[in-house]
Amino acid sequence: MTEWYFDIETEGTDPQQDKILSIQYQSMSDGEPMGPFQILAEWEWGEKQIVRAIVEKGLLDPTWDFVPVGNRLKFDLTFVMEKAEKYELKKFTLDSLRYYWFNKPMWDLAPVLLLMNRGRFSGSSISGFSGKGNSSLVPRLYREGRYPEIIEYVTREKDETLGLIREAGAVLQDFGGMRTRPPQSTTS
Repeated sequence: MTEWYFDIETEGTDPQQDKILSIQYQSMSDGEPMGPFQILAEWEWGEKQIVRAIVEKGLLDPTWDFVPVGNRLKFDLTFVMEKAEKYELKKFTLDSLRYYWFNKPMWDLAPVLLLMNRGRFSGSSISGFSGKGNSSLVPRLYREGRYPEIIEYVTREKDETLGLIREAGAVLQDFGGMRTRPPQSTTS
């Protein structure tokens, strides 16, 4: 199994109309980054090329070779799927799509963030907990050609996400360990 931190930035929320601006990924091992942090930028390569690169890494294959780790992965994956279809890089039938969603391993932090936010959806984002930036600024930065600021933002977001994985992971592992231990004997 190969885990990969995975995230995208987009112009908006409609995968049929809005562009993918960047795709970020980094190999991980036990929640720790391994190897270089890759940022595929639309302004350098074009949307088709960055989508092609991530599809070739195996993101859209229902295997354990590229296990995405991130926040709100269904949004990111749906965007990449839509673009892969648009550029004829990968086709999905209803059966292959169903197979993908039921078999593709992924580690989505959205439910953890929701629990950390007392069950409220509003504010249950990485930036909501870190207080460092907001992805809704990325389209404006893109339109203004402020690409270094986008790079800084996605790097900071990756660092915040991996920090959350370490912190929440330790707490959840301890909790899991308590839940699976056999009960203590009460007889003397």
